[in-house]
Amino acid sequence: MVNKQLELWRRMLLALVLGCSVVLSACGGSSSSTSTVSEDSSSTDDSTTTDDSTTTDDSTSTDDSTSTDDSTTTDDSTSTDDSTTTDNCSSSVYVNQLVCAVDAFLATLDSSEQASVLYDWSDSEARTIWSNLPTNSVQRNGLKFGSLSSTQLAAAMALAKLALSDEGYEDLTGIMTADDYLRSQGGGSVYSSDNYYIAIFGTPAVSGSWAMQIGGHHAAYNFTWLSGSGYPMPTLTAAEPKGSFTYNSETLAPMKEEGDALTAVFNALSSDELSTAYLSGQSFSDVLVGPDNGSGELPTDYPTGSKRDGLLVSYLSDSQKALVIAAIEQWVRDFPDEVADDLMATYTSDAAFADTYIAWAGSSSSSINTDRSGTYMRIDGPRLWIELACQGGIVLSGTHYHTIYRDKSMDYGNSL
Repeated sequence: MVNKQLELWRRMLLALVLGCSVVLSACGGSSSSTSTVSEDSSSTDDSTTTDDSTTTDDSTSTDDSTSTDDSTTTDDSTSTDDSTTTDNCSSSVYVNQLVCAVDAFLATLDSSEQASVLYDWSDSEARTIWSNLPTNSVQRNGLKFGSLSSTQLAAAMALAKLALSDEGYEDLTGIMTADDYLRSQGGGSVYSSDNYYIAIFGTPAVSGSWAMQIGGHHAAYNFTWLSGSGYPMPTLTAAEPKGSFTYNSETLAPMKEEGDALTAVFNALSSDELSTAYLSGQSFSDVLVGPDNGSGELPTDYPTGSKRDGLLVSYLSDSQKALVIAAIEQWVRDFPDEVADDLMATYTSDAAFADTYIAWAGSSSSSINTDRSGTYMRIDGPRLWIELACQGGIVLSGTHYHTIYRDKSMDYGNSL
């Protein structure tokens, strides 16, 4: 254990002293404009200004817990043979860059902060703690963004930017800013980009097994790396409002493209096809296979056998299939090509489409209407699982989206 601790410190000192060119360039444009939308309408608003929310949330007591409890220790069983060097920082190999970025972030933390952000790789219960609820309802793992210094936050956001594609990073920062917007509209201080967290499981290494969580109210990213291969699921993304909003003179719509792409799939169906895809007698107030709530296990509530209702993608025309692929990309392409390419090939192969259903539900069997609460759409493949549910507004009028991207076989890298 002592040797591994020394090795971790050695790696962090290298990243701090010698620098990491990839991470520094990523940090250049990072900001703390992030947001957390909450499904808890009971909070009160003590501050409704529209300035950038970079203060900590005084009204949400559980958000301030960055305890150094014994469960948040580094993983003794994880090899550190693939130690990061300055060569890795400038490497063209994606996972090398990522490990370097983790080390650069850890190097900005003191020992107490490291104890709060680092968890055992084997802590399956902690790895499955995430939610779409505000952080005063479900405490997240790790360090709170609002507790970080500007240097630490820049390193954390640089790491997030490297773990996501440009589109994915834009979604994350847009979702976080949506929470700041909700606060400015009277939602209360529970809605804030400060109320997002980062946690690391195991010892990050190029060929090791490790994981990272980044999330808060309307975002939960669960990244897992096994021997250099990435598995970025389950991922929850949501936003209120579902359309555009303007905050600090910037207009954003972080989930609009996802909603539009999935709606386009069903709008392209004939009346008979739309009827076949309709989940008659079923209603959805939220996504079906949502947060794992610290279960430490993979979910078992996917529809199976004859309960897998909907319309088979293999029955669709080429143009209709292209719309399905475009919709899938809205979630899978939130991650770098090094991760997304193989997943897209798996999810959209002829064999996969022969067992992939599109399905929807709502208050009417005639058309998709995302302005109605209860409208629901999904893509259900042999591995792929994407859901979008329309919920009523919590702070604002109108509906907003909850979405989930899961892999039935490889959530958490199938490593719980």
